[in-house]
This record gives sequence, C-alpha cells and structure tokens, in this order.
Amino acid sequence: MKMKMKMIDINGIKEKMAGRKPGVIGDRKEFAVLIPLVERADGLHLLFEKRSGNIKQPGDTCFPGGRIEEGESIIECALRETGEEIGINDVEVIGQFDSILEVNRITMHTVVGIVTEDALKNARINPEEVADIFTVPLDFFVDATPMSHTVRILQDTADFPYEEAGIRKDYKWRVGSQEIFIYHHEDKIIWGLTARIAKWFADFAYDSNERLIL
Repeated sequence: MKMKMKMIDINGIKEKMAGRKPGVIGDRKEFAVLIPLVERADGLHLLFEKRSGNIKQPGDTCFPGGRIEEGESIIECALRETGEEIGINDVEVIGQFDSILEVNRITMHTVVGIVTEDALKNARINPEEVADIFTVPLDFFVDATPMSHTVRILQDTADFPYEEAGIRKDYKWRVGSQEIFIYHHEDKIIWGLTARIAKWFADFAYDSNERLIL
C-alpha cells in the first residue's frame, strides 16, 4: 500500500529554505584542480602537468586535480590530488577561484595556490598519472593570442518520444557551442579546458593597464 505523503505548508518551505546554499539542478560530477602559482626570477608562472600514457587523455596538459571524494571540500580535493600526482604537499592556498559547468555534466572547480621554488625542485612525479611538469609565465596568457576554434555540440534526438512530450518531430532543438583555445609555448601545447582556465585566470589577474593586481 502506498503511503500518503505528509502535507507541507509555507512555513515548512521556509524552514527548508533557511540557510540553504543554492546548488545546480541535475546530477553532476564534481572535480577540483589547483591553479599553482610559482614565483620565479622573471615573474609569476603557472605550473602544469603533462598526463602520462596510462590514463585518459594521454599526453594532454592539465593542472593537478581530480574528482572530489565524498565528504571532501573543493580545496581538500585540489591539495590531495596535487600531493598524489606530483608529490607537492606544501601549498599556500590563496583561495577558491571560479568554476566551469561543462555540457557533459562535469563541474570543474578551481583553487589558487602558491608553490615555492623549493617545493617545485623536490616534486615527486607519480609516473602512473604524470609524465612531466613544467611552468609557463602567467603573462604569456595575456600577451599571446591563442588559436581559437568553435565546436558545435549536437544532440541525438532520433529516438526522442515526441508524441508523449506533445511536440512535433521538427522541433527546433537548441544547439550549443564551445570555444576551444589552443596555446603553443615553446614545445608545449596547452588547450581545451586547461587553456580556458589559464586564460580566464590570467585575464582576471591583470587589469586593463596590464599591471599585475594579485
């Protein structure tokens, strides 16, 4: 026998809403990466990884990071993954930066932190996940003009139940698009999501007079 749901009134709604933090509707996979800043002789650099051939997207350039585990905060995840991937555990966290909501139901959170030269020299790469690490000057992502390509994101609607939804088969579905940036720095290639984060952060870090404001 189906149980009858308890009635709720407006006061019950108010109680549930009190102190509630807004989220994102729908099931999403939550990830976090560290945006590691290194102070070098010629200024601030961003620290990148080159993914090993043993994992997804082999050879790609990325920031240290991974999927957020249950009960783990965004910052805790970014620091844990940095330690696991490149053996750097001494990171001065500046704070949480912006997040990206991807069309594949992934939310990528970012954390900005400082990695010292000593910590970088003593990095211990996990060869199962990382092939190499390298730095690129932060202002490179302000001065350089990346290659840009727009990718259209299409939907497969062939088996959609149009009749049940009460719409015609010639319904005009929304078609999304995503701009892909590609940077070449010396012999390194930085593209995709990592390039978007690097460009977004560099644009944030410099004001209109191209003066570092961090």
